[in-house]
Amino acid sequence: MMKKKLLNTALVSILTIGLAFTSCNSAHELMEPQMVACNQPKFMNKMALDGIQKSGFNATSSNKAGGNARNFMSSLNNFLNFKYANMLGVLPQVLTNDLLYGFIDEWYGTRYRLGGNSKNGIDCSAFVQRLYERVFNMSIFRTAAEQFSLCNAIWNKDDLQEGDLVFFHIKTKRISHVGIYLVNNFFVHSSCSNGVMISNLKDSYWQKYFAGAGRVPKGKLNAISSACSM
Repeated sequence: MMKKKLLNTALVSILTIGLAFTSCNSAHELMEPQMVACNQPKFMNKMALDGIQKSGFNATSSNKAGGNARNFMSSLNNFLNFKYANMLGVLPQVLTNDLLYGFIDEWYGTRYRLGGNSKNGIDCSAFVQRLYERVFNMSIFRTAAEQFSLCNAIWNKDDLQEGDLVFFHIKTKRISHVGIYLVNNFFVHSSCSNGVMISNLKDSYWQKYFAGAGRVPKGKLNAISSACSM
């Protein structure tokens, strides 16, 4: 019995040590809140699904030209609205930026890679940069610190709007992480632990390291000045 207990203790110790050395930043990663589930909405019941199918969301509609193709895209956007509204705790009609949520859905779950800028791995500031280019047609700086310096400061979290940037200083005094605000205290970002995901500003972890928020000046295009990431 004593030998068995010693063996179990040794196995637990080995697994713990192994886990600590498998991440890009193990202390940061292990403390981060887990990813918001990205699956079929809980209230996506048969009635809601029937409504989507009637409006054209089915396998054959994508093969039809003209109006049916438009119906398919409209139904796909409706589906994404249901999906992300459930995740963000709002009504589907609140989410009006189809391009934004289509982009998020395309990248959701992409792993984090420091200095990365592709589907093979992307870091936080590169994800923000890509999203702004695609969704808002704006070219912004590459690093989190530069993006912070670009923004007009938002002092009250209640004033945050979709597309605003939220910044964090994780275990450092400098700006080390950035995400894009969505709605209802949620933001999307490329996290070290889970890659592209949606998190809540009210989580104790993000509250602890929150550094501020800002709004990119409308119509102001900025040259990409660095290939380094925060």
